[in-house]
Amino acid sequence: MPEMNPFPRPQNASLSQQGTNPTAPKSHPSVISRELKIVGNLHTTDEIIIEGKVEGDLSALSVIIKESAEFEGHIRVDEATIDGSLKGEIRGKKIRLNKTARVAGNIIHGNIQIEAGAHFEGNVKRSEDPIGLKPKKSSPNDKQATAPSVAPSAKAPSAGVHASPRPSTEGLGSKGLNIPEPMKKI
Repeated sequence: MPEMNPFPRPQNASLSQQGTNPTAPKSHPSVISRELKIVGNLHTTDEIIIEGKVEGDLSALSVIIKESAEFEGHIRVDEATIDGSLKGEIRGKKIRLNKTARVAGNIIHGNIQIEAGAHFEGNVKRSEDPIGLKPKKSSPNDKQATAPSVAPSAKAPSAGVHASPRPSTEGLGSKGLNIPEPMKKI
């Protein structure tokens, strides 16, 4: 009789199955340990766990700021769980402030959860696109201050004189643009 192990070893999916299997294990998150202080910007397409100190901006799929962590800067993530200290702005689709969180700054979110006991000082705003990835719809007011079009006047100006209205100088500083009408073809 074969010997039976009361603690069977879990079977991992084969490498060929991992690419197509949605339940395949994800890669390990990046961890910034308690002993580590980072000054600079961080970018990852996966999860990051912060236990130490970070001064800079972060973009990631998700972030967990542990109770021992101190983060100062701007964060853009799909999901964030805050247990530690955050000074700055956080933008995320799903943000959770646990009871040990200490946040001073702005939160732009799609969905937020704040546990009783969490300290928060700042502004909160809900947004359909909190991360700011969707292109903005253009409006006539969004155009850059290049040469604005001037409607031709009904009356043709006399030779050497340009009779065009002065366009708006808003956003151009102290000097406006004076654009002559297009010349007539002979």
